[in-house]
Amino acid sequence: MPASCFPMPVEQVSGNRKGVPKMASTKIGIAFRHGGIIPASILKKEKDVKLAAHEAIEVPSDYGQHLIDDKFAYAKDVEKPAKAKKSSPSEAEIASAEKAVADAEVAVVEAGDDADAKLAADQLLAEAKAALDKLKG
Repeated sequence: MPASCFPMPVEQVSGNRKGVPKMASTKIGIAFRHGGIIPASILKKEKDVKLAAHEAIEVPSDYGQHLIDDKFAYAKDVEKPAKAKKSSPSEAEIASAEKAVADAEVAVVEAGDDADAKLAADQLLAEAKAALDKLKG
């Protein structure tokens, strides 16, 4: 009987058997030249993802490389949105808010018996206190 034409045993060549390397878990950024659709099963989502021409997306590296090799897409860096730093308020911001509260308290006292002025001053005081509370956490 002639030798097999396969360089590896058939068990290793056919799908989902022992010896078949698993797909890489890394990702690659790609963009379609003329727009395209990424199947939901590739991205593990409920719906297919439709992309405009040159719109970047991150996909599993083996799938992305397949699209690149077949000239449907090209490698492109995916810009990830920068995470907003949650910084504590500066002393100047807190001092400014405290000054706004003090100014609003003065406005309430100066309003005296004038109902309209007192209402406006009370509203300004409430807003200033809310802003200060928000800064102090």
